[in-house]
Amino acid sequence: MMQIIDRAKEEKIPPIFRLAFRPFFIGAAVYAVVSIALWGLFWSGNTHISQLMYGNPLWWHSHEMLFGFAGAVIVGFLLTAVQTWTGQTGVKGAKLAFLFSLWLIARLGLIFSTPSYLWMIVDCAWIVVATIFLAIPIIRVKQWRNVFFIPVLMMFTLLNVKYHLMVLKVIPDDLKATALATLTIIAAVVLVVGGRVIPFFTSRGTKTATITRISVIEYAALIPIWILLIVTIYPGDVPSSLLAIVYIIAAVTNLVRFCRWRSIKTMRVPLLWSLHGAYLSLILGLAWLGGSYLNSNMSPTIGIHLIAIGGIGAMILAMMARVSLGHTGRKLQVGRWMTIAFISLFGSLLTRTLLVVLMPISVLDAYVISAILWVISFTIFTVIYFPVLTRARVDGYPG
Repeated sequence: MMQIIDRAKEEKIPPIFRLAFRPFFIGAAVYAVVSIALWGLFWSGNTHISQLMYGNPLWWHSHEMLFGFAGAVIVGFLLTAVQTWTGQTGVKGAKLAFLFSLWLIARLGLIFSTPSYLWMIVDCAWIVVATIFLAIPIIRVKQWRNVFFIPVLMMFTLLNVKYHLMVLKVIPDDLKATALATLTIIAAVVLVVGGRVIPFFTSRGTKTATITRISVIEYAALIPIWILLIVTIYPGDVPSSLLAIVYIIAAVTNLVRFCRWRSIKTMRVPLLWSLHGAYLSLILGLAWLGGSYLNSNMSPTIGIHLIAIGGIGAMILAMMARVSLGHTGRKLQVGRWMTIAFISLFGSLLTRTLLVVLMPISVLDAYVISAILWVISFTIFTVIYFPVLTRARVDGYPG
């Protein structure tokens, strides 16, 4: 392994600030517990908790899951991966501590304060700073293959601005459309990154032949999601039937892509079947959203939560579990408790989607049960991985 960082300097940095995945993974996991615990309490009848939700529970839940939680993991992953992509030293030490502090202050502000321009600035600043940290090494070595992540984070920032302007009542409230656009950006990142790493992880983890990437299938799987992204960011009078077709094409092409990844062989490896289950959930969510444009009985919120809890939440949990082990020099194996965490999260998904469809009379109970299962899942991760993420690598390497 190339030692990019001088070991003497490395040892002066607290382990948690030696690579970006460390603070952002543990921070996101803790926040996943806190934010959904509050959400579950709110739906169980404790409506006074809305005071801890920026004064707007629906806005806060949507914003914090997309930007506060998922955004933190994406930034942590990208700022870690860029070191491998470019061979340049990753952000660490004081710079990383500053970036993480911006994220943390924004989260606290959006819990304990009320809407203001100050919190909009702080909450957008951490994404802007992260984008700069990501762009510098990519541009320096002309690593154009991964340059598209830079405009993705820029779009992410602009949508965050729009979210804040809505809650500040500067622009009309268009929460559903803005949330869908943000969700689509994150789904696009999952499809791109998942398509790269899941086949690789699978062939390595199952000790089988390399899973080749077929260009036609790769383009067919990714082009529809970029079309959807453009349509959702720049909404116009797009016919529902056309949107339905694009969503369904995205689902079908990604299912074809997914079917080549030997999912059956992963059933005994939790770090693998969790990734495969997350990707399949995203496909089902795309298909459901497509169907919702054709059939008014299909609630789009089911598709949104298939993607949000399964495609994004479960993918995040699985990726954090694997990346944290690999980048701290540990064996790529998890024990019984992390298996329970994976199962609990997929239980949260099924409760929020399938139970709501089959028993709509119990929708509030489903919300609360789903929240409990989510909290259990990320609490397990937090307890198990806190020492992993806050201590030095076990193999003595930097990072």
